[in-house]
Amino acid sequence: MATTPFTTVPWNGHVGAASFTFDDAMDDQIKNLTPILEELTDVRVTFFLSNMGGNRLTATGAGFAKLAKMGNEIGNHTDGHLQLPDQSDDKLKTEITDFADQIEKVMADNGAEVNVTAVATPYCNNNEKVSAEIDKRQFINRDCGWHGRNDWDTEPKWLGMASRVWNSSETATAELLSALDTAAYIGDFGAANPWEVQVKGGSWLVLLNHGVSDEGGMSITPADIKSAFKRALENNLWTAPFSTVGAYHRAHFTLDKAEAIKDGEGYKVSWELPHQHMPKSIPLKVKLTDDFLKEAGFTTNDNIVLVQGGKEIAPDAQGNYTLEFTALSATIRKASTLGLGTPRQNKQPRENTQASNKIYDLNGKHLKQNRDVHVIKVFGK
Repeated sequence: MATTPFTTVPWNGHVGAASFTFDDAMDDQIKNLTPILEELTDVRVTFFLSNMGGNRLTATGAGFAKLAKMGNEIGNHTDGHLQLPDQSDDKLKTEITDFADQIEKVMADNGAEVNVTAVATPYCNNNEKVSAEIDKRQFINRDCGWHGRNDWDTEPKWLGMASRVWNSSETATAELLSALDTAAYIGDFGAANPWEVQVKGGSWLVLLNHGVSDEGGMSITPADIKSAFKRALENNLWTAPFSTVGAYHRAHFTLDKAEAIKDGEGYKVSWELPHQHMPKSIPLKVKLTDDFLKEAGFTTNDNIVLVQGGKEIAPDAQGNYTLEFTALSATIRKASTLGLGTPRQNKQPRENTQASNKIYDLNGKHLKQNRDVHVIKVFGK
């Protein structure tokens, strides 16, 4: 069929996304973020680890392994934190590719299964040679930029993703909270700097942080980062790790172009991974397009399901199906079990709750969440 059957739901059903990243494998990140992340179970972040010219990875391994087991991402900030464009090809392999393997081993030695799929270039210094080495082992890289925001329908530069850097100015906290509002597109931006709002509508905000302490300098205080986490949740932003959001975003550019082929009583849809080193599990929320349903001859009275691995996937009350992108195929057909599907005309929108948006780690494991379910206020645009 010429008509594409799937359209991916932007940002996993949220108005936008926010990925908080923390560089340099610092002790104060373990000390001060662990209790906050234990409390705010709907927030998961990314830690970019480095030896920083010493033995920091081993020294902090146990603490970051605990954070990894909570569902936070462990990424690669290179072995020596060097100016990468100045290094030889062999040195780049040691700094980037070999160090990713070392991170996974240290995490495993501390009881955490980690899949390193992301890099953050030191000093945000990157070039084609550096990106080529990153591409051998990881699918995405975080650099710096102006506003750190990404539009849903514009494919970014995956090996040079922009981020918004935390600064220690007097207005830094207010500016950080404002950035989280612009990512959700909340407020009146008529007088704002144009680079803060050049991405219209809900978007993905990537944030770069270092220390988490009250000592000043490049560190953000625990109180301020907790306020930022809470603002992201209040704004209904998908507050998830860098690779989690990045993989979801990248997958949609592939899945939304996939075509359906008649297969018995249904239609089979196949696609390919856009990069071989993506997370092992990439759950995507999708809808069936009206054009496909019409062309396939399905009616509003049909109970339509997706099938992956022999299991039928029924839609939720909003008409969304959650498929596994890394399975690389799905079949669309009528449900074989009475009552499994739900007629499309009977689906009613429901209030968006935190419990309805499950959190998975990068290996596809469903993480335990706070049982205190509460409705998130969805702000108007």
